[in-house]
Amino acid sequence: MLLYLSVFTILISFVLLSYNWKSNKNAIYLSLVFILTSLFGIAHYFMVSGDSRFWLAVFYNNFAPFMFLMGPFLFFYVRNTLLDREYLSKKDWLHFIPTTIAVIGTLPYHFQSFDKKLQIADRIIKNLNSIRDIDVNLFYNVGESFALRTIAFFLYLMYCIYLLWKANPEEINEIQIPKKQFLITYRWLVILLTSLGFISISFTILSLNAAVSVPSDTIDDGYVLYVIAGFAYSVMSFSLILFPEILYGIPRKQIEAVTSKKKKEKIKIAPEEDPFFDMYTAILKYLHEEKPFLNPDFAVSDIALDLQVPQNHVSYCITYLMETRFSKLKSELRIQHAVELLKKGSNSVLTIEAIGKQSGFKTRSNFYAAFKEETGLTPTEYIEQVNK
Repeated sequence: MLLYLSVFTILISFVLLSYNWKSNKNAIYLSLVFILTSLFGIAHYFMVSGDSRFWLAVFYNNFAPFMFLMGPFLFFYVRNTLLDREYLSKKDWLHFIPTTIAVIGTLPYHFQSFDKKLQIADRIIKNLNSIRDIDVNLFYNVGESFALRTIAFFLYLMYCIYLLWKANPEEINEIQIPKKQFLITYRWLVILLTSLGFISISFTILSLNAAVSVPSDTIDDGYVLYVIAGFAYSVMSFSLILFPEILYGIPRKQIEAVTSKKKKEKIKIAPEEDPFFDMYTAILKYLHEEKPFLNPDFAVSDIALDLQVPQNHVSYCITYLMETRFSKLKSELRIQHAVELLKKGSNSVLTIEAIGKQSGFKTRSNFYAAFKEETGLTPTEYIEQVNK
């Protein structure tokens, strides 16, 4: 079960990376946390439950130094999401020092021949307690390596919880931050950090147990915990697909400070007063003048790149100001364009399929289905009605 859950989480994480590596760097940090955790779960499975010397040789200790990045990536994701930013400062690169030290320490192990790693895998499969005698790092043994990674991640987690506590939703300035989007993201961060808190505390207990007992007893006792941890990560990854709003982040617009009196008033913000109303109108103008939706591969990232604004801001405008989904908005605009072509009599020189392609649809079936949904008629029925 642990193996399948870990592989599933990695697949979901790669989907997130493929869609966000250009437009939403914060989602990348979260994906990397899930990937690293899943790699740990896979290595644990082959070490404890698997009997494949090949796969154990591939995963055992090869990715261990990069586990130090779980804490920094989680911190980057939480902090940047709360501040609505994506870049890293020069000081942030200091967080990579522990990983660099760990990589240097494992260089002798990494440069061993694969046959040597297969021999190590055989030793572990025959006797799990032999991992105590295997040199995994120049600077510390396997127990110390596990303890250092766990403690480092726990400290990062505590600081992320502190950042979340400081960003109290009761004290936000509604004029600068759309509260609805803030609450969605804030609740997601609470769920994420709470789950990670349980996992981190459990791993800390396992580290303490490992110091006073043999590895086989410690790992066997914690097997259920590893399964729960893998399941928790899978649920969180799957929720990113079911509720993509949490990937938008918290749009924040820098405007002039309002008076303390206005901060205390609970004002219902009309669309014109929304901090992103200007961006909303700019997006509408761009869609109607540039008609980017005529490109069959048109995506929300295209709007962000062309207008040079963060994608999470564009997503917020579409979801909460236009009150629609991007896929529906795209379909409506394409059908409007197709209707204009039909009204002009383009069907006399073009086939209906060609009109669909000129409107941005890849296939005839997609065009017919979207046209029927928007107008209640098929393109042929619409032409007949226009002619009458």
